[in-house]
Amino acid sequence: MSGDFLDEEQSFHDRDKKKFRKERRHAQETDRSKFKKTDQKEVKKEFDPNLPRGRVLAITGEGIWIDDGVNRRLCILKGLLKKEKLQAKNLIAVGDFVRYWEHSILHVEERFSSLARQDISGRKEQLIAVNIDQVLIIASLTEPPLKPALVDRYIIAARKGNMHPILIVNKIDLLSKASEQEKELFHAFVAAYEPLGLPILSVSTTSGVGIEALRCLMKGKSSVFSGQSGVGKSSLINVAFGLTLKTGDLAQKTFKGTHTTTTAEFLTLPGGGYCIDTPGVRSFGIWGLEKRDVTSHFTEITELAYGCKFPDCAHIEEPHCAVLQALEEKKLSPLRYESYKSLLAEARGDIDNWTRDKL
Repeated sequence: MSGDFLDEEQSFHDRDKKKFRKERRHAQETDRSKFKKTDQKEVKKEFDPNLPRGRVLAITGEGIWIDDGVNRRLCILKGLLKKEKLQAKNLIAVGDFVRYWEHSILHVEERFSSLARQDISGRKEQLIAVNIDQVLIIASLTEPPLKPALVDRYIIAARKGNMHPILIVNKIDLLSKASEQEKELFHAFVAAYEPLGLPILSVSTTSGVGIEALRCLMKGKSSVFSGQSGVGKSSLINVAFGLTLKTGDLAQKTFKGTHTTTTAEFLTLPGGGYCIDTPGVRSFGIWGLEKRDVTSHFTEITELAYGCKFPDCAHIEEPHCAVLQALEEKKLSPLRYESYKSLLAEARGDIDNWTRDKL
């Protein structure tokens, strides 16, 4: 044994144990190799099909509220389920169908759709809502300002999660009082996003414009309201369905006295359909974003790319780029192009959470 090795071994044993455990835990958390798809073979767990079935309504500080079709009950996750440490930050989400016994959730059924984001660490998937038909992406004309890049993030996340995206621009009654810059941004947004073939609805809780159309879009469907803080998600639900919700206050209203820590809350709507209201966000990192997710969303850029000189052109600063030429000739929306650049950088791992907050 060499002297260098003995010195290294002695140095190791002299380390503070608490510090070592902390470093080891950090290394394990940042090791993405254990998340390879080949290592994540799903194990089908047997469960009694005769167990009662319920749906998750809210996740609060007290536990998980479920609806069994007759009553609401407060449950907890069975210990074995809580030990399933995968890439998901939360093992259960609002909208989940579960099997339970008494007050313990024993099984979570397979999901047909999900809306998810990247958690703040960037290493785990944070489920927002599951088993939902459509994502209502709420933006506002002003207060806060319209953010096309955030809209694109929600569209991609919705499609990745097998949900149908719908674009809602709230506070349209403020258009006449908006600045020239705000008016130009709104009209440029509509012109750029209408060709995507997605429903775009302008609404106002003050004047009532678009509210009936919103109700029609939601009738018989399960919908999740998502968007930036302050865009008026809860206000739209209140006006459309005669409710008196406050952001983040549904659990107190529905379950009387519980302290809510939920990220989303489930409502049965009058006239048919379901709705999940979610707290607003500052940023939205797309979980598992890949380059093909970006290129498949920006179809107008993909089509222009056939005119580029180089087949691997990223359309950022390459010479003889047909996309950059179209941008210069105003044949491509600058809003869409700027969004494309930020998402492509994120797919390559060039954008961190701090930077994304500024987008």
